[in-house]
Amino acid sequence: MVGWKKDGIEKGITQHLDKKAEARSRVDRDADNQQLLQLEEKDVVSSVATVLSDLCGPGEWMPMEKLHAELLEHYSNVWHHSRVRRYLTSEDYPGPESKGKPWYGLLMLLRKYPEHFVINTRSKGRVTLEFVSLVSLLS
Repeated sequence: MVGWKKDGIEKGITQHLDKKAEARSRVDRDADNQQLLQLEEKDVVSSVATVLSDLCGPGEWMPMEKLHAELLEHYSNVWHHSRVRRYLTSEDYPGPESKGKPWYGLLMLLRKYPEHFVINTRSKGRVTLEFVSLVSLLS
């Protein structure tokens, strides 16, 4: 009887430690994923800045559609991570505002960095066009 109680306690302790280790590894995994996402975002933002500075002169704006096409042309084979590729599609944004705009994910990313990018939106009737420029090209 004493051996049975001891085995039960040891089993309980082992299960508790296993659950604790699992929770810790989940937290570590989440932190790693967050860090990876930030690095991937930084890579995309850096690439956008490069494209804009190469193709736009001072005071010039680039249509989001053209920026998207340039990124696809230059980086679609380089960016192999599915999370980075989501900036080249609107799949993660199922609302009406993203309809027909495969660059919508990219637009949302650039809006997170107003210190680097200026976004100009023009509407004519039902058509809305977005343009982007680097802050440094407009100052």
